[in-house]
Amino acid sequence: MKFLAARASKTGRLAVLLLILFLLVWGLSGCLVRRRERIPAAAPSAPIWKTASLNELLEKLESQTGAIQTQDITATIEPSVSSLDKGEIVHYRDVRTFILIRKPAFIRMIGLYPVVQNKAFDMASNGETFQVYIPLKNRFIIGKNETEKKSKSAIENLRPQVILQALLFQGPEPGKEQAMLQSYSEGVNSYYIVHIVRTEPGQPLLLSRNIWFERRNLTVVRLEMFDEAGDAVTDVRYSSYADFSGITYPRDIVVDRPKDLYGLHLVITNVQFNQPIADDKFLLDQPPQTELINLGGLPQLKALPQRKRDSKVG
Repeated sequence: MKFLAARASKTGRLAVLLLILFLLVWGLSGCLVRRRERIPAAAPSAPIWKTASLNELLEKLESQTGAIQTQDITATIEPSVSSLDKGEIVHYRDVRTFILIRKPAFIRMIGLYPVVQNKAFDMASNGETFQVYIPLKNRFIIGKNETEKKSKSAIENLRPQVILQALLFQGPEPGKEQAMLQSYSEGVNSYYIVHIVRTEPGQPLLLSRNIWFERRNLTVVRLEMFDEAGDAVTDVRYSSYADFSGITYPRDIVVDRPKDLYGLHLVITNVQFNQPIADDKFLLDQPPQTELINLGGLPQLKALPQRKRDSKVG
């Protein structure tokens, strides 16, 4: 009996010690807590993301771009120029702009200042060469599209093919490019990113561009383009999609050219697709008495009188 009593007493003391140890550890753990964070409840109206495979996204891209052969666009463009030495971005006045595009790579752009309707710029490209006329500076700039030589003025580095690439985003070029798919979420948004890489025999893969699809409606919301060093050369944002004669197209387009230190904000007011556009609409001659700036080693052009063109473009 004494043995059992002693054992019970020891067991009781052990239980008390364990209880004290538990209370001590529990209290100490509370002191070690830095902060508590509640797990946010799921939003009652959280969007249901659409799903698509890489092939489905590429087919969607091809079905839209393949349906567009020509574009006749009326838009308002606000140019902006970054000044690194002054640490500022200068936003210029809105310019009413008419844009003609015909596949594979023809584009013509004419910008008119508001109210007075004087020509702010006139530019054209056939996919290989470009011409840019800036009346305010009395300059006519020509060059090859792939030239890296730049003008001293950032606004003079505006190239028609940049606008063409922004308005006619394309999937991978068969036999020369491959595509890969990434799913990416940021905050309350979710995206599919199609990475398009350039494949050259015996050369490492080069990232050419990224096409971002938002997952609510699977529309393109961003286009990133890169040079051979992997630096971003063009970043385009798309929003405010609307229906134009059965084709869904963005009304609001923001183009950023970080290396050229300029940007463009296009607000499209009207667009017509697949209307016939004559060849002469894409011809731009050097006006008389203008300074010729040859950036691409092209043969010197002789200044010709302007041919009589349509009052809107050309």
